[in-house]
Amino acid sequence: METIEIEKIINNVDTAYEVQKELINVLNFVENLSAENIYLHKEVQNLKNEINKLKGEQGKPNIRSNTHPNIDISSENERIKAEKSNTENYGYKLDSPTLEKLQERDIPKSILELLKKIKKVKFSTEEEFLKAVENIIGKAAIKKYKDKFLKHGFYIKRKGKSKIAQITIDRIEICPVDKSFLPEDAIFSGYNDKTVQDIIITSDNVKFRKEVYYSPSLKKTFSCKVPKGYEGEFGPGINTQIISMKYVSNMSEPKILETLHAFGVNISLTYISDYLTKEKSIGVFHKEKDELFKAGLECGDYHQIDDTSSRENGKNKYVQIICNPLFTAYFTTDKKDRLTIIDIFRFLKPRFYMFNNEAFELLEKMNVYYTTIKKLKNLISDNDVFNDEQMNELLDKLFPNPPKGKTTRKRIMEAAAIAFYHQETDIPIIETLICDDAPQFKLIVKNLGLCWIHDGRHYKRLIPIVESHKKELENFRQKFWEYYGKLFEYKKNPNPNFAKSLRLEFDKLFSTQTDYEQLNKRISKTKAKIRELLLVLEFPNIPLHNNTSENAARTEKRRQDVSLQTKSKAGTKVKDTMMSIVETCKKQMVNPYYYIKDRVSNTFEMLSLAKLIKIKNKIML
Repeated sequence: METIEIEKIINNVDTAYEVQKELINVLNFVENLSAENIYLHKEVQNLKNEINKLKGEQGKPNIRSNTHPNIDISSENERIKAEKSNTENYGYKLDSPTLEKLQERDIPKSILELLKKIKKVKFSTEEEFLKAVENIIGKAAIKKYKDKFLKHGFYIKRKGKSKIAQITIDRIEICPVDKSFLPEDAIFSGYNDKTVQDIIITSDNVKFRKEVYYSPSLKKTFSCKVPKGYEGEFGPGINTQIISMKYVSNMSEPKILETLHAFGVNISLTYISDYLTKEKSIGVFHKEKDELFKAGLECGDYHQIDDTSSRENGKNKYVQIICNPLFTAYFTTDKKDRLTIIDIFRFLKPRFYMFNNEAFELLEKMNVYYTTIKKLKNLISDNDVFNDEQMNELLDKLFPNPPKGKTTRKRIMEAAAIAFYHQETDIPIIETLICDDAPQFKLIVKNLGLCWIHDGRHYKRLIPIVESHKKELENFRQKFWEYYGKLFEYKKNPNPNFAKSLRLEFDKLFSTQTDYEQLNKRISKTKAKIRELLLVLEFPNIPLHNNTSENAARTEKRRQDVSLQTKSKAGTKVKDTMMSIVETCKKQMVNPYYYIKDRVSNTFEMLSLAKLIKIKNKIML
């Protein structure tokens, strides 16, 4: 803020009749200064880093502070609690791991020693938990550390099946008692069963002796073929292990080589690398991915999308993840703009553009000037279709002086590409899409649903320094997640009256006005997304969050922990294909190792993932 603004506010405080109102303005002024200071601090550091890089040096390492008040913007605990209709599924406890975490969060050891009194006690509700802790450490301490206790003391009650019941018994071995130690009156009374899991890994090197016959009359030699999968130097077992260790177990190629050498396999790193990228070995999986993606888009009432960054041979790329409960598909692209998203929805076919009524309506929504639209109409006929080359020629006529009109040029291409996509008949058209609030996902589909967790993160990013503002923020966040819980209940029991009351409650909740100016701005931004955030009232089967695609993005990030980047376009394509195969196998309850082996050995005894997606979709209908 400028100095003159500061003087004006301070003068108002001294002279204003309504001192309380001006005091609120001062507090908001302080909050704005604090937020601006944090932003400028980051900006200055970024500029310093860039200057250092230009000098050939390194920037400041990105080391996060353990004590930063806004280090964790996750809302998973709030979401889980909001989705639970009763307390049978979660609770609170202070076991040894929890106390260790609290110690790492700078809770004094004296307090943690006192809390060991309730170390083995489990509490069903937040109120019971906080009351018990307060009785031990006092009101002052519970007020100071309340958020940390609730965050780390929360747990979900697991309802897992018995592990023993899921184990397949391969052999039974009787363990006899040494009868020399038994008394004379000992009588056999049965067995005590003990199940132990074990695995045997051994080589299976085969020498095929192929019969050979020679016909003197034909001057021709006849010989048999080896079984399917054994055509090359290595059999289907090793080739399956190479793919599964890379994409199921997330191992690097050197570690795959090390593991195979440990079991006596005489193999080279070159073979492993080639096998993981060559069309001859991976081509069958590329075809499977194309089929499962098409089947996935045809099936299901909605789809979800998210993106994350990646690298290919030192160049920055973007991984787009498209999924629903039936499948997951990965696509690595150079850009992440709206045209790229349309390309993926169209199976990466050549681009086409159409100028119909929908295209011009989209241009108006994109705030393209009326005069530009009018000029465009004069250059084309109704329902004209253009390819890339023709489209660029048209835009060169419309904007003869580049770079003038660069943004508008892109908007025209996007509107025309969307219009062409919507009128296609040979591919499935996505109607309902769940995503975050990124601009590239908007306007492409008929029904766009936004993620409540993403919206909730914006409130967690607010860092008030005034105590009253902290309380107002906490109170609103509590109401935010209570409302989310009601939406979750609506999904279970949808009805028109419930939907009507939830719409009214949304309008009331997100019309809230507080003394905290930044919170008010955030609330108004949420209210502006009413159609997208309340899409669930029209389609109760869609999720309230985008966790499914975000979890798939994390899978890509875990892969990058092991292999920072791919080295070629072929490697990138294989990575996308195999991650799509493995993640879809998991959703279809198919063992990815057996599926890969079935394809590698050319037996094709297992149903394709595309067929499984269609079968499961029929069952779900």
